[in-house]
Amino acid sequence: MDSLTHALVAAILAYALGFPQLLPFVVIGAVIIDTDVLFSLISDRHPPLYLFTHGGIAHSLAGAVVMSVLAFVGIALAVLAGLIDPAILVRAGPSGFAAVLAGAFLHIGLDLPACPGIPLFAPASDRKYGLCILPGPSLLLMATSLVFLIWMALGVVALAGGMFAYAVILGAFLSVRVVAYLVAHTNIRGAGRAIPAINPLRWLVIGGTADVWTVRDYRIGVGICDPVDYPKFRNTDPDEVAPYLALPEVQRLRYHSYIVTAEKEGDAIIFSDPLRVSGRIFYPPHFRSIVISPVSRHRA
Repeated sequence: MDSLTHALVAAILAYALGFPQLLPFVVIGAVIIDTDVLFSLISDRHPPLYLFTHGGIAHSLAGAVVMSVLAFVGIALAVLAGLIDPAILVRAGPSGFAAVLAGAFLHIGLDLPACPGIPLFAPASDRKYGLCILPGPSLLLMATSLVFLIWMALGVVALAGGMFAYAVILGAFLSVRVVAYLVAHTNIRGAGRAIPAINPLRWLVIGGTADVWTVRDYRIGVGICDPVDYPKFRNTDPDEVAPYLALPEVQRLRYHSYIVTAEKEGDAIIFSDPLRVSGRIFYPPHFRSIVISPVSRHRA
């Protein structure tokens, strides 16, 4: 989900649970996680830091704790500098940090339904976990959140009424997605991993063998279409490719990818995610392919 949606959901929960004095802290915790978009300014130039990217280490359980501590320290420093009214911190009391942490963990929980998942146990593991109910960030949700924020800020709708209406719309959106998820998984059970498209009626089904990735389109009400095969290896083999897998550049590409193929051209090995290269899946948009030569491998 986008930061606007995270902020609104956090605000609604704090308001509904009767903790209006903690609302700013919960919202800060809910949005601080997405400041990891700034990490890419460094990690894009340093492949070993590939987990320091949007949807990376900050979106882990440990990362949520660290980001919450940094956020609360930032709040305290802003109070000392006179940028924030000290009364806000006094009213929150010791619960202020707990609220920031709760907002951060809420963010993690809300991102779990989206593809391609988040690395819950980073830095110990870069394995991603996710339910794959949503196809990454939703432009529809972001637009809806923006409209409601503007309406409530301008007084077009009352705060309580606006939050209630937004919660109803969000619930309806998620309900449609959950129903589509259940129908799709019931009908394609055993066929492979199901990846949602922007259209809730369309899904990609990823399966295959040791040598070939098999990708099918599935449409609710229509069924599974003819498969498209992507050989995992062209002009090479697993033994030749294996030494390259430890390279940070390749680890980064694999981290962002749904499927990975390897093709040898001359002395170089081209690793790529054909689903993202072809545009069949749009997110994540970066690091879709990489060419590794013997020289670059030796330097790495």
